[in-house]
Amino acid sequence: MANEMTKILDTITPEQFTKYTNWYAEQNSAFIQSGILVQTPTLDQMITAGGLLVTMPEWGKTVLTDQVLAEDTSLETGKVAAKKQVAPVLYRGTGAAYTDLSAIVAGSNPATQILNDFGVYTIESDQEILQSIIKALFAKGTGASKGALADSHVSDQSGNANPVISPEMVIDARSILGTSRNKLVAIAMHSKVKAELEKQNTQTRHYIPASESKAGFDTYLGMRVVEDDALLPDVNNVYDTYLYANGAFGRNTATPADMVTYEPDRDKAKGNNMLYVRRARVIHPFGLSFVNKTVSGLTPTNADLALPANWSKVRDDKKIGLICLRHKISADIPVQATPEV
Repeated sequence: MANEMTKILDTITPEQFTKYTNWYAEQNSAFIQSGILVQTPTLDQMITAGGLLVTMPEWGKTVLTDQVLAEDTSLETGKVAAKKQVAPVLYRGTGAAYTDLSAIVAGSNPATQILNDFGVYTIESDQEILQSIIKALFAKGTGASKGALADSHVSDQSGNANPVISPEMVIDARSILGTSRNKLVAIAMHSKVKAELEKQNTQTRHYIPASESKAGFDTYLGMRVVEDDALLPDVNNVYDTYLYANGAFGRNTATPADMVTYEPDRDKAKGNNMLYVRRARVIHPFGLSFVNKTVSGLTPTNADLALPANWSKVRDDKKIGLICLRHKISADIPVQATPEV
């Protein structure tokens, strides 16, 4: 039985494993299925070429001035500025192991379970990276500790007389993008926030569960609902709920020439089977740039990605499809005692 398990691990090639994990993520990640995370073909080539950073050049808005025509007067020309987005290539890896004896005692083959767990790990790792970046972009504070989007893309309604999330709050948050608000296609929230909206739905029809949705998933005000319990409230019970445009983040996984993405090993003397996986990927918020100011290692950790000082804004505000709504839920609002008559 032990030999059979080893054969299963040995017959999987790195290319097959990479295709499997990418397929698993595409099939099971709500952030991919909702259109928040999208693949950018040109990034694959950059990752394959190697290096620590990838650069995405683009043109800024041309400065044009309306000028009155007059004889013998030349028209003045406006300039278009070249801009660039810079994203770090994240080199990450992990490993798993099991013993022949544990498999024999259990009477089942752990190899398939390990491979499935690597697929789940891929999704969870992507979400942790995304949340680290979001944390940096919307961080409260001053100077270098303030997020690049804190002043322009936050609707903080947690201090309202009624700070409980409502349709009106979400509509106000969407209006930050003005005429570009229709590009917002997904809303990510904690499960308690989702429960709040479900309770409100006894009186409204803004929240539509998957069972009643023609789209096949939960929607709120026409946006796909993404449930994420990593979006914990702060010490004041204030929740951050995020609105995303289609393609708000780029997500690319590719393999540099010298990287082995899938590698089994075996300690014959102890009867131990090991499996190691490695990935090179880019998860990047479009419209911003990684300035690489503070990186603790060769490539940034999640803690580095969560530092506001490592990010700067590149595009105009309405071309950045990210909004943060700060609010509370009714369960955290103290019930006012009814005064005695």
